[in-house]
Amino acid sequence: MSIDVVSPINFIALEDLSVIYEILIFIHGLFMLQRYFTERTVVMKLPWIFYQLAIVIFALIITRSDSAALGSLDGIKIDKQQSQRNGIDPNGKASIHRPNNPNTLARAAAATPSNITYRFYGHSGGYALTGTTKVYVVYYGTWSSTQINIISVLISNLGNSSWFNIEKTYYSQLTDTSPKVSVSGSLVLGGSWTLSSSAFGTALTGNTIPSAFAYYVSVGALPNDKGGIYLWLSSPEISESSTVVGGSFLTDYCGYHYRFSVGNTFYVYGFIGNPKKYIGRGCDPYTINPSISPNGDLGVDAMASVISHEVVEAMSNPFSNAWGDSNGNENADKCAWDFGTYYAAPNKGKYNIYIGGKYYLIQRNWNAKTQACAQSA
Repeated sequence: MSIDVVSPINFIALEDLSVIYEILIFIHGLFMLQRYFTERTVVMKLPWIFYQLAIVIFALIITRSDSAALGSLDGIKIDKQQSQRNGIDPNGKASIHRPNNPNTLARAAAATPSNITYRFYGHSGGYALTGTTKVYVVYYGTWSSTQINIISVLISNLGNSSWFNIEKTYYSQLTDTSPKVSVSGSLVLGGSWTLSSSAFGTALTGNTIPSAFAYYVSVGALPNDKGGIYLWLSSPEISESSTVVGGSFLTDYCGYHYRFSVGNTFYVYGFIGNPKKYIGRGCDPYTINPSISPNGDLGVDAMASVISHEVVEAMSNPFSNAWGDSNGNENADKCAWDFGTYYAAPNKGKYNIYIGGKYYLIQRNWNAKTQACAQSA
């Protein structure tokens, strides 16, 4: 079991500044009130609990794990012709998170067990993200603030959990004789943006997602961070199929990560869909949480595990040339749909990780040192 109660300082949203100001005024008022009565020789001292309460509230505002200001891409004019020309990498191979269905189970059972290794091509090694990694999230379609909060808390706190320590068993190595650089950084929620389905419709096809990311980065609507991870999260009414990846959401995968380009620079991106309309079809832990999930949202709670899966894979094998086994599996693939030991949350939904004040059911990850699935390290 991994229980990590963490709420790291990220950055303060503009809408929180007024709240912080009001709390400071409140604390100042308490001190002035006590001074007023003290100067008039009135024997009165405010209980210390008032000061403690004010400080706690202030600290909670400062350390809000979902404090990143929520932006919007809806006001960005889309040059669809230009966007379709950018971002496509015809080479390479996308990494997909296969659904939990009989075909997937049969494929896994038939595969020859193998360890995961760092791959060299001649004397050159692959590339892994080893420092602090920022995650940029685009919420496509219809999302409530509660749903966004579930995802924001996860991403903001996951990097400080014992579950994420498994990722620190991986490293990057430029050549076969150069030093190994271990994953040592954390995850940071670099920003969140909403985008209504009017931008690209409710049926995403072809190369829409990588082209859109390339366009938004090129025009400055999204940060330009070649060491970051860009996530496209779709709401339940959105269908998705990709000619770049080859396949479609729910039928062939629950999520994937790949790369887009702006000029000659490659960036890592991932797609994860919401399976709420198709619970039990393979993109949710139906056998564990068939009707209720730890945060009360079957679709978003299912996405939490797939997001975690794709993020750690995007770090250890961002461009499909670093960590993998002889069957083509990445670290999280080797433990897909394996949730280890889990427990009942207050609402009776099952969870195995508690971080940032929320409960999540997250699959286990592959430990590169022990060569086995683990829930923590």
